[in-house]
Amino acid sequence: MTPARSGQAGFTLVEVLLALLIAGLVMVGSYSVASQVMRLSEEAAVRLETESARELVRLALANDLGSVIYVDKAAGAVRDAVAFLGGAPATSLSGQTDTRLLSLATAATLDPGQPFPSHGFNRVEYRLRQDETLRKDKQASLVRRERVAATVPRRAGQEERWNETVLLARVENPDIRFAAGSGDEAASAWDSLSRERGNASPLPAQVRLTGVMVVSGQRFPLDVRVNLPARALFSGGR
Repeated sequence: MTPARSGQAGFTLVEVLLALLIAGLVMVGSYSVASQVMRLSEEAAVRLETESARELVRLALANDLGSVIYVDKAAGAVRDAVAFLGGAPATSLSGQTDTRLLSLATAATLDPGQPFPSHGFNRVEYRLRQDETLRKDKQASLVRRERVAATVPRRAGQEERWNETVLLARVENPDIRFAAGSGDEAASAWDSLSRERGNASPLPAQVRLTGVMVVSGQRFPLDVRVNLPARALFSGGR
């Protein structure tokens, strides 16, 4: 008669190694799935941020150009206050370099504290701004500036302050073009006053802003086209 074995039987080395192998495979698979989910989530977040930034630029331009104010044959300070200007040399202020892309008078506003509609209008500028951080990467930020312009122009130094909104934190190779009409060659600069003196249309038919947006270190194309309203001029006498 064979005596009974005392105590509990243990796992063999092969069984232990097999269990560790299975556990390792499960952990590797779980990590791979988790990494893929995180990557897809990050890509979706970047795409959403990119689309939001592009839509913000489009909406701002569409609102400003869709509500553009221009007085035909105006004189004096009123003429300058409603001028439609595009493209300008860069100016340096306090360690920053600003390049004006667009300047216009509009009824649109991004300031929630400003009454709308009002008896005045707003002077709006789109500017490219570089500081030392952006300059070394050949990038700039797209800034929209807005200032209340009263119907009676104020003296120099007594104007309302500018309210600024950064539309794009980083943009490369920005370019703005102005088309006078369908099929016309787009111009890189625009001056409504000189065009009016030359008996040409003072306002463009379309404004196109292009460049490369940099979002979370990734580059995405920017191409925004906005048509001006067909009836954007107001008649005025000298």
